[in-house]
Amino acid sequence: MKKVTNLSKATELVKTSIDARMPKSYILAKLVEELGVTRSNAFVYFTKATKALDISITVEKGATKEVKAAAKAAEFFAKTEAKKSITELTATKRKSKVAEIDAVIDGLRKTGAAVSPFAALGV
Repeated sequence: MKKVTNLSKATELVKTSIDARMPKSYILAKLVEELGVTRSNAFVYFTKATKALDISITVEKGATKEVKAAAKAAEFFAKTEAKKSITELTATKRKSKVAEIDAVIDGLRKTGAAVSPFAALGV
C-alpha cells in the first residue's frame, strides 16, 4: 500500500487544475484548502508539483479573466460575510452599549475626571 503524501495530492490537484485551465491563484487557493497548509507552503507544493510534472505555468495556459473575476468576487463576498457576523449589532444591544458608555462617562464626570481627550487643552 502506497502512502498518500501532500506532494502526491498536490501533484494530482495541479495536473487536474491545469487540464481544466484554472489560474495559478485558484490552484494555490485549492492547495491551501485541500492540504490544510499556509499559502507559502502551498506555493512550495505547487512548485514541486510542477517540477515533478515537468510543466510550467504560462499566461496562455491560465484561465480567462472571467474565471479570475468570479473567483475574486466569491472571495470578496466570503470576507464580507465574515465581517458582518463580527460587527453587526442589534438595535437593542446598540442602545444598551450606548447607555453603558454614557453611565461610565457620567460616573467619571461626578468624580471630576477629565472625560474628553481635549480636556487638558481647556476645551
